[in-house]
Amino acid sequence: MKTVIQSDNQRLETYTYTFFISILIIAILSLRLLQGPSGSDVPISENHGSEFQDLRFFVRENSGLTSYKFHLPDFEILTFFNGSEEGNQKIEKEFLASTWSSDIVAMTQNIRLYDEIHPFLYTLEGGRTNTGNIKSVWNPQAQEVYIWALRTISPKTKIIPTIFRWENDFEKVSDAIGFKGNTKVRDYHIQQIIKEIETYGYDGIDIDYEGMTCDKKESFETFLSLLSEELKKKKKLLSVAIHPKTSAEKTSEYYCKENGKRMQVDFYEAYRGQLSHDYEFLGKIADKVKIMAYELHPRKNAFPGPGPQAPFWWIEKILEYSTQRIPNSKLYMAIPTYGYDWPLNCDIPSKTVFYSRAQYIKMNWNPRTEEPTDVSKIFKETKKSGDWIYLRPYLYRHEGRVYDDPSLWYTLGGCDRVAFYMNRRSFETKMNLLKKYKIRGFSFWQLIQDNDPEIHSYLKTMIENKREDRKASFL
Repeated sequence: MKTVIQSDNQRLETYTYTFFISILIIAILSLRLLQGPSGSDVPISENHGSEFQDLRFFVRENSGLTSYKFHLPDFEILTFFNGSEEGNQKIEKEFLASTWSSDIVAMTQNIRLYDEIHPFLYTLEGGRTNTGNIKSVWNPQAQEVYIWALRTISPKTKIIPTIFRWENDFEKVSDAIGFKGNTKVRDYHIQQIIKEIETYGYDGIDIDYEGMTCDKKESFETFLSLLSEELKKKKKLLSVAIHPKTSAEKTSEYYCKENGKRMQVDFYEAYRGQLSHDYEFLGKIADKVKIMAYELHPRKNAFPGPGPQAPFWWIEKILEYSTQRIPNSKLYMAIPTYGYDWPLNCDIPSKTVFYSRAQYIKMNWNPRTEEPTDVSKIFKETKKSGDWIYLRPYLYRHEGRVYDDPSLWYTLGGCDRVAFYMNRRSFETKMNLLKKYKIRGFSFWQLIQDNDPEIHSYLKTMIENKREDRKASFL
């Protein structure tokens, strides 16, 4: 523990600030009773993206912060952003953290350290149809006080909330972006966004509309163009979260079955979502572009089967593609610190696995530990691998690849399993790759207390070295 000598004035300022924060937190906690279901703590649900609440923090350079943690009921988050320079323009380093939007206490305790926060706060009103309205996870009474508290504590910190919608059979984005000529709802949607920004004094908006079909690409781009124009009039910022892409060997034509049109595709992932996110367009229209670089091997017992979430080679391919189409000064990359634990020969659900769970597996079930991981080699060396029905069909995806991500191969209850996870070494390898490309910044989903504690040590060491070399601090 460091000993800090303070003057009487410094002590008074500290005590006054602490008292002020305490009063605010008490008021905020009291307001939580008013929130009802939308503001209550709910279990993580894979099927309801709106239940995930995301806060992105950008820390001021002169804050003097040497380390920081966000304490939540279930986990702790620490996130690092790398800096870059483009041309002769110095680009300040940034750091981004993710948490639940209901964690207003953490925001009030830490906001003075940050330049910007992006609460994952809004969703679209309506399901299959949209009204154009946006709805907050906070009720109006709570939101008014929450925003007032954040502004009062740190007037210089920018607040840029996120509007999220994952399009599926029951929740659409169509009307909100003016699809099929529904410009009335689209224009109203833009008006409501601007109105919400002005009502609460936000500094911009973050658009996270995912999973849209290819026929919505043009409508989405028109919507963003119109929104950008209105935001610029108000001197506000536009941020957009997008799906990952990697370069295809050659440009080809893709038939969009939803509208019967053909489109030119120069990327490998011709999936719903990627087809509606044009990197070059977004790099021009948005002030910030965030690529969600994870879920290469989703949690399901089907294609593409078990594997790491964001292997080195895949992240590099995303960087190669994106840096040719999006200015480095706008580009952000999000990498995962989680993995999945898959069954290999039995029909049971896959599970999320963090470092702490991996250590538990090591202690209790004597797994085969691999780091790095050569899936093809393991399959060939294991006598009963022929029974691995959830891996065998997808072995071709692993041929010639050795992953920096560690893995555990073990048997539990008569079921063979494999768990991929993240530790410091694999994390550091990915971080070094991102620094190599000098993008605007990066994040990871999600760095919690269940992760390898050495990741925290690595980040602290990296920051300390930056401080010595460039007098750097958390941003």
